[in-house]
Amino acid sequence: MKILIVLTSHDVLGKTGCKTGFWREEFADAHFVFGDAGVHLTLASPKGGQPPLDPKSDLPENRTPL
Repeated sequence: MKILIVLTSHDVLGKTGCKTGFWREEFADAHFVFGDAGVHLTLASPKGGQPPLDPKSDLPENRTPL
């Protein structure tokens, strides 16, 4: 089975100037579940290139406890 995951190319939240992007855990959860199931994943972004990571998703207080 093959799955295409399209992550955002959007890196600024409106006119606020605040950085945004994809949420790390939302992507990671899907990546590990599908990967463990033997699914071939293809990643893409609308503008091409590496999608931006929402910097807030990388903060320890925003991580789900194990």
